[in-house]
Amino acid sequence: MTPPGGRLARLARRAGATAVDYAVVCAPLALMGLLQSRRVRTPRPSPREGGSGGARMRLLVAAAVTTPLACGLAAAEATGGSPGKRLLRLRVRTRDTGSPVPYSAALLRTVLKTAIPWETGHQAVWDFRGTSQTQRRGAVLAACAYAAVAAQAAMICTASGRTYADLLAGTVVVDAPGGENG
Repeated sequence: MTPPGGRLARLARRAGATAVDYAVVCAPLALMGLLQSRRVRTPRPSPREGGSGGARMRLLVAAAVTTPLACGLAAAEATGGSPGKRLLRLRVRTRDTGSPVPYSAALLRTVLKTAIPWETGHQAVWDFRGTSQTQRRGAVLAACAYAAVAAQAAMICTASGRTYADLLAGTVVVDAPGGENG
């Protein structure tokens, strides 16, 4: 059993690893947004003004941004760990054997842990830009995204430290060689 101080240290390392991973993911997106905001554009009708680009753009962003990022994070987990986990000497392993995680399990874990809350929040932002009806839908989507993140945070604080994504993917986060106890 991990002593209470060790558990707090592990929680801090996991939070730090998540922060590093999100910074790695957000940096190119922020750069892309900055470059896009500098472009001179012809005004187009917004979805609420009858423009047809809204739904297509939402799908395009999900397909072109969220999907590749989730696949990339899953590949990193399956080959030794995400950038944050590597930096903070954590690894994701299969719960039953302790072996490296196959890509399929890493992808399931990443989709549940990161892609679904991320994309749900993303879709909420799109809805907040619309009519009062879509704004209500956006509020529900935002609440769902926050609930998913809160559930993960609460589950990490349990004795097992396993989130719902870990439970469904059959994984566990452990110290890497040279980590907290190595």
